[in-house]
Amino acid sequence: MTPRRPLRPLLLAAALLCGVSAAQAKDIRPPVPATNPATGKLPEGTSPSPRANPAGGETSPRAPGAGNQPGNHAGVPAASVASGTSSTKATTAAAASPSSATPAVLRPRTMPSFDRWSVACTNSGLCTASALIRDRSVWLDLRIVRNWPAEAPALVRITANAALNGDKALKLWIDGKAVDEIQVAQLRESQAAITAPLGFRPLGGEGFWYPAGPATDTLLRAMVAGKTLRMDLPIGEETVSLQIPLKGLMASLSWLDDQQRRTGTTSAIQTKGEALAQDAPHALPIVDPATLPPAIAAAWDANRFCSDVDPGIFPNLDAVAAPLDDKLTLYLLPCGAPGAYNAAYVALLAGADGKTRQLSFARMSDQGPVAMDLLYNLHWDAPSLELDSLFRGSGIGDCGVWSRWRWTGSAFALTEEASRSTCDGQETPLSEWGRIWPPATESN
Repeated sequence: MTPRRPLRPLLLAAALLCGVSAAQAKDIRPPVPATNPATGKLPEGTSPSPRANPAGGETSPRAPGAGNQPGNHAGVPAASVASGTSSTKATTAAAASPSSATPAVLRPRTMPSFDRWSVACTNSGLCTASALIRDRSVWLDLRIVRNWPAEAPALVRITANAALNGDKALKLWIDGKAVDEIQVAQLRESQAAITAPLGFRPLGGEGFWYPAGPATDTLLRAMVAGKTLRMDLPIGEETVSLQIPLKGLMASLSWLDDQQRRTGTTSAIQTKGEALAQDAPHALPIVDPATLPPAIAAAWDANRFCSDVDPGIFPNLDAVAAPLDDKLTLYLLPCGAPGAYNAAYVALLAGADGKTRQLSFARMSDQGPVAMDLLYNLHWDAPSLELDSLFRGSGIGDCGVWSRWRWTGSAFALTEEASRSTCDGQETPLSEWGRIWPPATESN
């Protein structure tokens, strides 16, 4: 008689597609392969299930040094997850049908850009608009930073890859007109008066906060009205002048206002109105694992080697506690040290009663629906309650698997998935990766 055990992963995933919870399917528990959390590599001799390249090229089952694609091997954890003094079985997030889970208008797979300006938001809801300019060996990053609280001010961050001469001044010009001159020594002394937003991750090099309050507001208004910002950086005995195009800045700031739901409010940067500002959708950044609730810390510590993370790099891994409603909180925590281009995470769900359970997520494979309990390079979008995972098959991100799940009120449903299996060195935008889910129909 054919043994039933190998069928359990597929039966569980099929149950997920029908909206059956893991508690109802508790007897369907696959073994967990001993994967490396940072790379997703399988034990020697285990093969992935390569998917045909949407462009028609050869498939690449394994990118050098990257490990196999997730989902073809990751199963529901067999171990229990700690929950206070008791333990509960890991709960698997459901995958809904395309008609019930997929929104009418899909959110773009990546953050937009506006000319030379890029925008982004962290998992906590802190958003930025930035421009990176290079001139030979010198680069400059100019960043507008806005945290999620209603009263959070807009801040300007200036970062260069070389230390500035403390005996000279930093000069700013807009369209040939001088707008500010600040002594570098004075700028350094003023940093103590500005509190960096919790969860802000500074770049390498020497970074400064521009004087906050009215000075920042005045500078932003002048930048929006101008065409080019020139910044004179005193580096050593030389002055390096960098030109920053301002086209696209207005659209970037409008995007920030919209993303944080400030449009039409008194706190908007660009699209002001008379409405009172409210806190933007957000999650709470976790910068120190010692602050985790005991049940969450126990579950995280019991999961593979997830809690084996250097405390020095933990603040840079964008761990958060995301409220889903007044009773449930989603904890997104790193699982081990990041690899070369993949950082693994686990998702833990905590109830108001203190019970904690780990989530697994449905995704599609050539053999059918499967479940995975590790997320890679994840991004949490608080406004939509959507979670993205991007497993990179190579360092430049030309191949891999991208997935998105949406919180339905009781589980996470797979709403969209795409892949590119050929690691050919051709940088292909994520928006052009072939869609795996939902399946193509005449209507979509």
